Amino acid sequence: ATKGFSVAAFNTLAQAVKGHVLRLPVGVDGAWTCSDTSGELPTQITALDDRTKSLPLLYLNKYNMSDKQVKAEEKALANKAVAVLSIAMDLPAAGLATVSCKPGASSSSKKSEGVAVRENDDEVVLDNGLLRVTFDKATKGLKSVENLKANKTTSLTTTWGWYNSSVGGCTDYGKDVPADIREPPCSDQASGAYIFRPNSSELFGFDPAFEPTMAVEQGPVSSEVRLQTSAWASHVVRLAAGASHVEVEWTAGPIPVDTPWFDPVAYEKKTPLPNNWGKELVLRYDTSVKSGATFSTDSNGKEMVDRVLNKRGPSYPSPYNISEPVAGNYYPVNAIAAIDDGDVEFAVVVDASLGGASLKSGSLEFMVHRRLQADDNRGVQEPLNETMCGCNDIGAAPGDMGAHGHEGDGGCDCQGLTVRGTHYLVFDEINEAEKARRVLSERINFPPTVAFAPPDVKQDPYSLISKALPASVKLQALTSNYAKFNDGAWLLRLSHLYEAGESDLAQPVTVDLSEVFAEKGLKITGATETTLTANAPVNTDRLQWKAEARNDEVRAVLDARSELSFEERVPFSYPKVTIRPMEVRTFLAHFK
Repeated sequence: ATKGFSVAAFNTLAQAVKGHVLRLPVGVDGAWTCSDTSGELPTQITALDDRTKSLPLLYLNKYNMSDKQVKAEEKALANKAVAVLSIAMDLPAAGLATVSCKPGASSSSKKSEGVAVRENDDEVVLDNGLLRVTFDKATKGLKSVENLKANKTTSLTTTWGWYNSSVGGCTDYGKDVPADIREPPCSDQASGAYIFRPNSSELFGFDPAFEPTMAVEQGPVSSEVRLQTSAWASHVVRLAAGASHVEVEWTAGPIPVDTPWFDPVAYEKKTPLPNNWGKELVLRYDTSVKSGATFSTDSNGKEMVDRVLNKRGPSYPSPYNISEPVAGNYYPVNAIAAIDDGDVEFAVVVDASLGGASLKSGSLEFMVHRRLQADDNRGVQEPLNETMCGCNDIGAAPGDMGAHGHEGDGGCDCQGLTVRGTHYLVFDEINEAEKARRVLSERINFPPTVAFAPPDVKQDPYSLISKALPASVKLQALTSNYAKFNDGAWLLRLSHLYEAGESDLAQPVTVDLSEVFAEKGLKITGATETTLTANAPVNTDRLQWKAEARNDEVRAVLDARSELSFEERVPFSYPKVTIRPMEVRTFLAHFK
């Protein structure tokens, strides 16, 4: 859009979002100006990095193509964007904001302070007045993060690495696994689509011939440091103005099949064979937070569960025998993983489900990508060796594939799957970190929906609700999909973001539905509470199930949770509903 465009951003969250950074690819370099009905907005233009430019080219299937054809296809696939336009805009609760953008310099004399960047011979520092993030020029990586408000500092490094996938055989135990709890280390189980099983605890590095790079971009909306660890592992560390978290945008792939920087380990008639090894790619964060052997992960986005290295919960046999020292300490991370030392917390908020672990004090690692060479014989009948083209050879037998997909009878010459994701890093005193991580999880998973129009389309921000919900309450659902089955009633579902004991926001909160839904066209006139799935009226006379603890340790855990929880349910009395920590309540509501 060389003449500009308008963009409408709809915020599905029932709380307003201040200073949301909308990042859009544009085909015109140089200054841009964006404004809404209140005036010009903070805006910056950032050159598109080479890594992003190269991504569309990975979709090219070069099989049976001449050099001329390849060049023509690459030209057709080339990224048409030349820069990224970042706009800081305020979003109303459950509402719409519009902004119009055009190429050209701003006529306003107002200048945003943005995020300061300071450099010397040894370091690069990003500082937005809330956080100070330091990078080491020698290592070309993160060095530390300081929370200026809390006056707390931790070292912080990021490490890319990969585990060598097992194809069946023996697992090497680390020194941290006591000999008396080791299971037999040998098995014919291979790592595959359903099974994660590395053949050792060693996290391998990359081709030493690759020279890591570091580049700095500064602007009034955000400043960032771009770090390239290898040809197939990179990340951008970004700090936005006014943000109390650090954003890490990572890109993984295409993972190579061969590993030529290692000496050959297999030969055929004295001829070395390629090191075609499966690789489980990991991004690890190391801090000076003394977390010991414990970290926590969310349970399907809800309660946080403590995890202890080489152990299980009190309902498991003790001692718990270890059969896989790495894989046995990995857990699902759907939303949040965190470590703390009783004073400060370091949390990572993810935008997609990942496997995560803390294999040493102060550390959190996440498996962000995998490319394997063996089938785990769990039903897929092929290795997890995906390509960007999605192509494979029809005639290839299971397991008969190479670097560019199946190579049984030709037809696929395409790069391995490449993925990109985002982590939000939170470092703060425990109470503040616990509050922030839930809000950030909502924002990273439910960004605004955007639509585009010609330039100069502007309207005042508009909200569908009259009053934002409290910070601890989520508008889980509001839909008319089932209205014809329920006499015109819409399904309304509210939930509490926090669990009992999680920050000072983990308290019951009362919402007056008539104050929230009072806008013309969405004015509530009545509501009836139902079961969670809205297929029956709620039954307040519930059966009381007696729970029996397996042992004293389990009983102690249940008693501790009981002391924190709010067990008495508050009956619904229209229009007011009281929602307890982690509670979800559903209604059939009428609107006019």
